[in-house]
Amino acid sequence: MPARISIAASMAACTLASCAPVSMPDADAGNVLAGTSWRLVSIDRGNAGRAALTSALQARHTLSFNRDGSLSLTLDCNRGNANWSAGPLQSGNGSLTIGPVAATRALCPAPSFGEEMAAALPAAKGFTLLPGGKGLTIMTGTAVFAFVAGSSGPPSPQPTTLPGTEDALVPGTDYHATAQVPCGMAGKPPNSRCFAGVKRHWGPDGTHLVEVTRPDGRKRAIFFRGTTPYGADSAEADGSAGWQFTVTRNGDRNTIQFGPESYVIVDALVEGG
Repeated sequence: MPARISIAASMAACTLASCAPVSMPDADAGNVLAGTSWRLVSIDRGNAGRAALTSALQARHTLSFNRDGSLSLTLDCNRGNANWSAGPLQSGNGSLTIGPVAATRALCPAPSFGEEMAAALPAAKGFTLLPGGKGLTIMTGTAVFAFVAGSSGPPSPQPTTLPGTEDALVPGTDYHATAQVPCGMAGKPPNSRCFAGVKRHWGPDGTHLVEVTRPDGRKRAIFFRGTTPYGADSAEADGSAGWQFTVTRNGDRNTIQFGPESYVIVDALVEGG
């Protein structure tokens, strides 16, 4: 079990009793994440696959962003803590830093995702807050962790599905998967991050729809046949009706140029891992 070996090695000298998290700046009490708690509902590992947690597992894998800058984690049968800080929310996205996780090390029965959380979350690159604060996604270098609000009370319901498909929806949304994707506006390279959600088999011909929320809050719809993007929505009002749509393919990702806008979208978001 590679994940178990990895986390044991990384925390060999670090337990709740003997190792305090590395000092980080206190979280701003006014930060949108301060004082919130979340349950893990899925882990999207790209080509390595996607794991969806049952209601019972959700209640055993949680995060609490405390106002003093500490992070409390329920890691299945273990408990952990770390420090955190986050940048301001811009169009639903923000930067996020999580320090090393100090955790107990009991052996939890499978399936268990606590060790993966403890190992991966310190590599967080940023977060996306879903509309209405219903959901939170945290992107690391290897996976996207999706959470729903609340860590106390009865478990969240199982993810719903769209009629005619067994593909589960991200709780609180009508998307099958969400992620932060590289994006660029006004002719700039895709070095920023934009929230994106996919509606698989959205069209009667099997077309997938990826909606990207731009920095100004408006959405750009991009259409896919399989993993091949073939167009985007356009309007005379913003001048996009005359924009050129081009795609550059590199491995499992498409770099889409639509007029002055650019987006990088991986196959795993469009069709799943």
